[in-house]
Amino acid sequence: MKLYYWPKTRAFRALWILEQLRVPYEFAYVSIRAGEQNAPAFCSVNPMSKLPALDDDGVCVAELGAVLLYLADNKYPQAGPDVPTDNPLRGRFLMDIFHGRLSQTGNGGTDDGRTGQQREFRRDDLGRVEKVIESALADGPWLLGERFTAADILVSSTLQIAYMVAKLIEPGGVLSDYVARATSREAHERAASINKQEAQKVPSAASQQQTGTVSVKP
Repeated sequence: MKLYYWPKTRAFRALWILEQLRVPYEFAYVSIRAGEQNAPAFCSVNPMSKLPALDDDGVCVAELGAVLLYLADNKYPQAGPDVPTDNPLRGRFLMDIFHGRLSQTGNGGTDDGRTGQQREFRRDDLGRVEKVIESALADGPWLLGERFTAADILVSSTLQIAYMVAKLIEPGGVLSDYVARATSREAHERAASINKQEAQKVPSAASQQQTGTVSVKP
């Protein structure tokens, strides 16, 4: 399993779910600084030139929601972070995946290397999403009650940016408590530690060829 990755981009969410699944993977660095996301080799994986992307023994998957669904649903359905298709909560699960994507707009960070790297949120959309999430969390610690899923990875990480970076979420409320629960999970802590270590190696990583990889065996 190869994860096309660069530190401090949306590829972190894919890193988080891989750590949640505890499966072997390796990084293929795509230096946003050097514009490698526009290189033909990476565009053959994701023509939209965005991270994250996966290469699973020749099966390429790109776009964040698709990557999470592929890993949770298709590749490792027994590992826990998905909701089976015959479960009545399946619809809620899919809706929550897309809530996590729609609440963040604009260039959304550095995953495609565009200029102006400030994350931008539409307050009207975020307000609606907040109400939906708060309602879901009334039934348990996670969006689907007691079950932690890939939707929680996507939604909580998006809310973390809204809370910690954009300052759009008040501390001490339902949403900030939810973010705290999610980010205190062992898989998130492992992924965050790896992300930090990789960020510290950015100069050396940036000098590598795009095909250079580092194996990670949880």
